[in-house]
Amino acid sequence: MLARYKWVAMLIALVIVLTSCGPTPTPATTVVKETVPVPVKETVTVKETVVVPKDKVTVTIAYGRFLLASFGPGPAPLDVIKTEVAKLYPYIDVQINLMPDTVNAWHDSLAVWLTAKDKTVDIMGIDTPWLLEFGKAGWAVPLNDKIPNLENDFFTAGLDAWSYEGKRLAVPFWGSLSALFYRKDLLAKYGFQPPKTFDEMISQAQTIAAGEKDIVGFAWPGSREETLVMVWANMLTSFGGTYYTPDGKFAANSPQGVAAVQALLDTINKVSPKDVIAWDAKAVRTLFAEGKAVFAWHNADIISWLDDPAKSKVAGNWGVMPFPAQPGGKPSGITGGFAFAINPYTDAMDEAVKVMQVIASKPVQKGFAIAWGPVQYFKGLYDDPEVQAANKNSNLYNDLLPAAMNRPPSTNYAELSSILQEELHSAITGIKPVKAALDDACKRIDSIAK
Repeated sequence: MLARYKWVAMLIALVIVLTSCGPTPTPATTVVKETVPVPVKETVTVKETVVVPKDKVTVTIAYGRFLLASFGPGPAPLDVIKTEVAKLYPYIDVQINLMPDTVNAWHDSLAVWLTAKDKTVDIMGIDTPWLLEFGKAGWAVPLNDKIPNLENDFFTAGLDAWSYEGKRLAVPFWGSLSALFYRKDLLAKYGFQPPKTFDEMISQAQTIAAGEKDIVGFAWPGSREETLVMVWANMLTSFGGTYYTPDGKFAANSPQGVAAVQALLDTINKVSPKDVIAWDAKAVRTLFAEGKAVFAWHNADIISWLDDPAKSKVAGNWGVMPFPAQPGGKPSGITGGFAFAINPYTDAMDEAVKVMQVIASKPVQKGFAIAWGPVQYFKGLYDDPEVQAANKNSNLYNDLLPAAMNRPPSTNYAELSSILQEELHSAITGIKPVKAALDDACKRIDSIAK
């Protein structure tokens, strides 16, 4: 009997030893097996589900507070981006890093981060004039191979504005385009057609303003800010000037350049009030919408609501055209706008690319069009009924876009713009003679290019 118990004890000990020497079982964390009994047959069906866990990844977009706002019937663009990203990549959390309201401060913040190879933001909104600087510095990830449908989905002109040496560096999502607005009813009343030259515009403005009560002949933003640079660019092009000489010198002080700024100065007290030197774009559009200006320089985005009687007193009585040219010049509209680029130093590159692919899709581009209005470069976007409903008169862009041109390219546009703003404002306020102000602008801008 004792011998029998001895053998049993030895067998138990052997089992324990063999078990302890075998591999330790690992809990299945990626595969879940569910056994479902089948009552009719003596078999089982095994359903295997592969679970791919994803930790939440935050992709931060650097942009101004307007990404949180909508000026149309749709949601704010950031909400659209978040919604569309969540549909495809629920593990990606899109957040915003708010940038300063002023474009120069915005640029400087990005420049500091990128110079330090900082990972604070993954995607950044950049302005058109910064493209050359960002391209030369390698501050934006080329997207040619990362967004396969980019070339098919976007008009080439829109992509070219954001390209450097053949590299598509950003996805455009909103643009501006300056234009000349005019009162169709007043021109017709005085027997005029839309002016073909700047001089003709001034002559018509004088005649109409003299015959109408409390009306400005030509409203334009003369305050010391970026819009003044855009007005100057329109004037320079109108008078046949160029941004640079063939050897790369800044050419604002050419004879055409001097004539352009002198003509702008001469509008003051002739067809524009003296306080135009303090007007911003808001002041100009308010004046025109209230029916108190014959001609007005403004971005073309206001075409979407100028026919709304609740917002405009000129509904049905206005027209829009490229800025008129003098003999030897050409009509123009100064374009600008923003695009999103990827920070090359991000530590979430895969997720940033995925978010950029979503931004480049029609739902997001459509969201921008409905919330903010034109210009987007996504093909066929303005054939969409919802976009058309949200952007009345968007067909008028067909006459404006062929005249579009950029502001002067520079690897240091922020400083170039600051110099131009200062010197142009000194000229139109009479602090300096026009030629002296433009000479100083050219010297200073040439020095920062060295």
